[in-house]
Amino acid sequence: MSRPSTRYKNKRHQQPDDTESSLAEILRRIHLTGEIRKPDINQLYSVWKPVCQGCRVNSKDNPNCFCALIPPSNGHRKSGLWQKNQDLILSLGPDPCKDLRSSVDTPAGLTNLGATCYANSILQCLYMNTSFRAGIFSLEPETLSQVPVLGQLTRLFAQLHSSKMGFIDSAPFIKTLELDNGVQQDSHEFLTLFLSLLERSLGHSKIHSAQTIVQDLFRGSVSHVTRCSKCGKDSEASSKMEDFYELELNIKDLKMLDESLDQYLSIEDLQGENQYYCESCHARVDATRCIKLRSLPTVLNFQLKRYVFLPKTTTKKKITSSFGFPKRLDMTKRLTVADSSLPSSPSPLTYELSAILIHKGSTVNSGHYVAHIKDELTAQWWEFDDEQVSILGSHPFGEKENNSNDKNKKNTKLEINSPSSNGKSHAEENGTEEEMFSSTDAYMLMYKLCESGTGFSACTNGKTSASLPSHFIEEIEKLNELYQKGGEEYQRTKDEKLAYVTERREEVKSVLSEAPVVAGDDMYFWISAEWLRQWADTVNPLDLDNSLIQCVHGKIPVSKVNSAKRISAMAWQLLQSKYGGGPALSNEDYCVECLKEGAHCAVSADVYRDKKASLKQLAEYALAGKSSDHPSYFVSRTWLMHWLKRKNTEKQSESELGPTSSLTCPHGTLLPEVASGAKRVSVPEDLWLFLYETHSSNKADMDDVLTFPTDTQPCEICTQELSEVACVEGTLRATKMKHRQNHEKLISGKSLVLNPGQNYNLVPASWLAKWRTFVTCTGKNISSSPEPDSLEVIIDSLMCEKHLKLMDRPLELVYKRGGITQKTSSTDGLTIIPKSDWLLFCEEWSVPESKGISCEIVFTSTSQDENNNNNNINEEKTSVGPCKDEPISVEDTDNMDEPNNNLEVRRPYIKTQPEVCEVCIGERESHALMEKLNYTNENITVVLVRGKEAPKSIREGSASFDPERRTSKRARKGSQGNNINLTVSCTTSVYQLKMMIWEAFGVVKENQKLHKGEVEIEGDMATLADKNIFPGDVLWVKDSEIHENRDIAGESLILSCIDLSALIPSVADYCIYEITDGKSGQQEEEGFRGTLLTSSNVTVTNGDTSQF
Repeated sequence: MSRPSTRYKNKRHQQPDDTESSLAEILRRIHLTGEIRKPDINQLYSVWKPVCQGCRVNSKDNPNCFCALIPPSNGHRKSGLWQKNQDLILSLGPDPCKDLRSSVDTPAGLTNLGATCYANSILQCLYMNTSFRAGIFSLEPETLSQVPVLGQLTRLFAQLHSSKMGFIDSAPFIKTLELDNGVQQDSHEFLTLFLSLLERSLGHSKIHSAQTIVQDLFRGSVSHVTRCSKCGKDSEASSKMEDFYELELNIKDLKMLDESLDQYLSIEDLQGENQYYCESCHARVDATRCIKLRSLPTVLNFQLKRYVFLPKTTTKKKITSSFGFPKRLDMTKRLTVADSSLPSSPSPLTYELSAILIHKGSTVNSGHYVAHIKDELTAQWWEFDDEQVSILGSHPFGEKENNSNDKNKKNTKLEINSPSSNGKSHAEENGTEEEMFSSTDAYMLMYKLCESGTGFSACTNGKTSASLPSHFIEEIEKLNELYQKGGEEYQRTKDEKLAYVTERREEVKSVLSEAPVVAGDDMYFWISAEWLRQWADTVNPLDLDNSLIQCVHGKIPVSKVNSAKRISAMAWQLLQSKYGGGPALSNEDYCVECLKEGAHCAVSADVYRDKKASLKQLAEYALAGKSSDHPSYFVSRTWLMHWLKRKNTEKQSESELGPTSSLTCPHGTLLPEVASGAKRVSVPEDLWLFLYETHSSNKADMDDVLTFPTDTQPCEICTQELSEVACVEGTLRATKMKHRQNHEKLISGKSLVLNPGQNYNLVPASWLAKWRTFVTCTGKNISSSPEPDSLEVIIDSLMCEKHLKLMDRPLELVYKRGGITQKTSSTDGLTIIPKSDWLLFCEEWSVPESKGISCEIVFTSTSQDENNNNNNINEEKTSVGPCKDEPISVEDTDNMDEPNNNLEVRRPYIKTQPEVCEVCIGERESHALMEKLNYTNENITVVLVRGKEAPKSIREGSASFDPERRTSKRARKGSQGNNINLTVSCTTSVYQLKMMIWEAFGVVKENQKLHKGEVEIEGDMATLADKNIFPGDVLWVKDSEIHENRDIAGESLILSCIDLSALIPSVADYCIYEITDGKSGQQEEEGFRGTLLTSSNVTVTNGDTSQF
């Protein structure tokens, strides 16, 4: 069974062919009788058309079609009233409720201000330590007011403790420390300096326990013991104890924390050249040296040395190997008491893992810090990633419970009973089974002392929480009240908007259901289709506006029916009562005047079409030159041709010129036919009258339509003027002909073969190019090319007033296929011409022969001269040399004839008289170079070259600067690599340029081999002006691949640690901080220089810092 055809199912109903004829008959009848009947109105205004059903689009030619004004049921649109609800509420802005904590047990995050993840992770580690938090909260208000850093830290902790916000703004605290938001720093260095600052700042407190928070929690002591192998005595310095706040452990070639501790506390033998001088033995003897732990802090921090120095590349590299560490760490046997009479440790020293600081990223110079911290109250692990805080469960990497496949955790493993280097697990060696973890990114480990040794909860020593200070309670409550009100206000506004949108949608559906006019209902109204469409698709519609479908008489004309819809009286009343506006256009408001005028125009168009068709043959005869014996008139030939090409129904517009406008001279008479655009033909009187009447009916001013019978004489004044112009052009034509005959070879532009010892003359290449254009311009455009400037004036301008020498150089010589020629140019330099041409120029341009610039081709006389001038001779088309030794470019040397091989020894050059003034030229070129190098926001092109070397086209193309060349602003990919245009200024540094290239191509700065031509661009602190890089230059860069690729481009946007004015600022977290390691040419690492962390004094004020 065949399927039914659906080919024409969705096509609009085709209007019958007899509809147009019936409309034309109606208009013709109205024009003849002036009578308008109701059936005529129904037909002309398309009232007869049925109500449309199921159109995909709203039909303009049917006023009864209301389809597609709203989407189908369950459908949506991208904008307006019918878009999805979640898209509608986006206009309200972000939901404040989403920034609130999900529950009171969820910790708050800290905002990343650009590159402050290193500080955020450390601050979270300190805050989650309840003992440290309690000590900070115990500070008296007077101290907080006097010491800003303590005030801001306490305030930050108070918000983290009791604020309802899901993340806290860290800007006030970072500003107090005077840190640069855009510079990534090392978290370990930040912790060390910050604890030192806190020690100094807490000394201003009057509470003794608060003064020693840092020392009590983080400070331990070690001694460096050197023991004589001969007498067994320790050195005097061995008794000295040094404080430490963290232990820095090597992890290279080590797998476990126990191995790193063993290495840290291992004994070193001092032998040979490293022998120790023993005071007791009074001689250099063998000895041993080691580090001994004398006391351990409550919080034991291990700094893992993940960065190693590479002497070969003078850079640092990150160690990304997996490193294991236990959940609990027994440090009892590693502690050595200073008094040997006492036991090594009076009580077990068991530590439990409390925090892990993680550095994400494959290299030392970039990356991102996050912290995994254990809540001391709930024993749950949390991941602190700036604003985002995620629960991990009972394990630090959350992998045992949820088996996460998150790519941010792909380098982290959970291990149980991980084996040590001797094949046994460390738990087995201690006789217990201990849970082990490992990570490729762990940068710092924090362990907290468990006094009972039975669990982590014992670490708090009964202090289960740190209550909020009373002087912060009111402030935090006010803030929480504001947050709460903001969320409630947003929810109320959201509910009101959604309710209003729902009401509007129901209103639109209700009105459109009432809009179709019922058959037989004689009362209806016209409404603007554009307003109706906007009303049905806009959340907040405007007042009803029918002015778009009104005519000048205030009615609705037939011409506006396609822009209007016919709606029922009920629908009109609903819209009018709610939105006002108008005017009301009922079924009786059709415009009689416009209808009669339209009927008249329609009939006139039919008459015009028929009349033009009958006269078309006469116009064709006139254009063919077939004259008539009857009276005839001139019309423009071009105008008549265009008139014939127009359709019969297409009448002339008001803006068009008349048939004789181009034949009328400025004096109001007939223009001579020899004038430009004055070609005319004679047409019969019948055709002329039709053209005249047709044009006159469309013009209010008849002055531009003049009648010129064929016996009309041309304007005498214009004839005289044209004769004079023709005479001048004739003289000019003869002069140019003579010049072309005199300088036949020079005009051809072919290279002149130069002979040594023969006298020549020099003229400016720019003047010669203009002269060629002038003398070769002939025909109708003979006067269009301007005459070049006086040759005598040009020659005089070439002389410097100070030295009376030439201010320009001859173009360089080229040796090719056994002959000497000169390079060509149309803008710069002096061109050699034969002596005979110069003498003719003197005669043609009235120039004294003595003012000529003579020259000849001569050779260097000796090998010594050759050696002296070797630097000025161009082997491969470089710039010209001094005036007495103009260069020669040697091409195709493999094809040189044997007799000319002496050119390899004795080189030709151009000897001029007068000589070239190198002093003045140097000053001029220096000034021009400075102007070219003073640019702002210009484009240069950088090409990423793949392969062993750059193609010759790129090397040569980037070696020279052409100020006239055009460059595309689009990045393109070619066969040799990627191209990109960068916007730079003369003050942009090479460092900044390399950072742009890094971001564009993903090639790290240290791997970039940047070139202009054959010259490598070095020196990061130099500017582009220092390196003679001009706008439009093409540079090329290669990736040396010496260093590892950093985490950029594909994963995160990387910012430079300096302010790159040519780059778009960003607040991305992945940043770059430079580490020099003594590498020459790199920027010196600033670190925390200039901040409060490195200041020797603590800022103390008398101001009140209690307000947020």
